[in-house]
Amino acid sequence: MMEQSKIKRMPQRPLVTPRADKPKLSHLHKIRLRILLGIFVVILAFGGWQLYHVHTQIQQSQAQVDHAKAQLKSVEDKKQALKVQVDQLHNDDYLAKLVRQKYMVSKSGEVIFELPGTAGKLNLNGN
Repeated sequence: MMEQSKIKRMPQRPLVTPRADKPKLSHLHKIRLRILLGIFVVILAFGGWQLYHVHTQIQQSQAQVDHAKAQLKSVEDKKQALKVQVDQLHNDDYLAKLVRQKYMVSKSGEVIFELPGTAGKLNLNGN
């Protein structure tokens, strides 16, 4: 006969298979998940606010640029008109016409007529 060995077999535990539908989270894991989601929401809200703030600043800057461009165009137009006027003032014929018209001085034999609605206005376009 065979001798019985001194080694005894350990009782086997039944194999536990994890549930395939949804594993259970411990209470601590749920708390950590809520904290992480809260932080994520705060980060998203802050990022959205920053994006809105930057967009508003860009719009304000663009409006200022447009306003400055309009002012520049009006100043350049005025500069061009003044340059033409300076060039005309160097012309002796134009200067004589300007003085005659402004001070109502006429050449000998010349008649000046002042029409209603044009009194005090100078028409110095060379016409």
